[in-house]
Amino acid sequence: MKSYVKDQSSGQGSVSKNGSGNKSKILAVIPARGGSKGILKKNIRLLDSKPLLAYAVDSARQSRFVDHLVISTDDEDIIGLGRELGVDIPFKRPSYLAADKSPLISVVRHAYEYFKERGVQYNAILSIQPTCPFLRYDTIDRVIGLWLATRCESVVTVSEITKGHPYIAKRLQADNSIEEFCKIPSGAIVGPRQKREKAYYLTGGIYLRDSRLIENVEATGHALGMDARAVVVDELEAVDINNEIDLKYAEFLIASGYLKNANSSL
Repeated sequence: MKSYVKDQSSGQGSVSKNGSGNKSKILAVIPARGGSKGILKKNIRLLDSKPLLAYAVDSARQSRFVDHLVISTDDEDIIGLGRELGVDIPFKRPSYLAADKSPLISVVRHAYEYFKERGVQYNAILSIQPTCPFLRYDTIDRVIGLWLATRCESVVTVSEITKGHPYIAKRLQADNSIEEFCKIPSGAIVGPRQKREKAYYLTGGIYLRDSRLIENVEATGHALGMDARAVVVDELEAVDINNEIDLKYAEFLIASGYLKNANSSL
């Protein structure tokens, strides 16, 4: 297998300070389980001759703020690739946290508690999805920077909904009749598209959670707490590969040159 190892010192250990002058320690976790239904061994599939996992690793390493990067996986092949990439894999993820319905918050908490039990305390935990290969390292820094500036409970990446806006979404009944999927505010502009209020969706690419939230939140929903903030990314960074069509689309974006200046790791 081709070696994908890059300089491990890049970006590590350069941590911004909060208002009190104390350093904030940030743990980055790349969740990469072995099981996947849409694409077999999805997290290690090649995109432009490079495993998806390696894209997330490269972006995380270029961050100015990440103190420590780990991969959370239950899969021996992913463990092998992770070690080839030079990433710390201090534990093998338990099988009960590697099922289709295992919530991400439980995976993140498992990593957080692993280090806490060994005397290493992190102030925030960042999860970076390997299925979003076009995430930029400076977006990671924008997410962390927003948390440092506000001390909110969580920060996520969002992207504008350009198709299927909530105002035109419908609920389909058993008899094929339709109704509004959500209540449209009085006076809201439904059309034309250009005049509608902008709406955003969670891309799933990046989640940052304050350690206070990690320790107290229930493992339900998106587990973002009461004070959640967002960083907006464009439709390219929002690309999320879950099936073969998504993979072909990502290959097209690279081959066509759309991503030439999107990320120095491409």
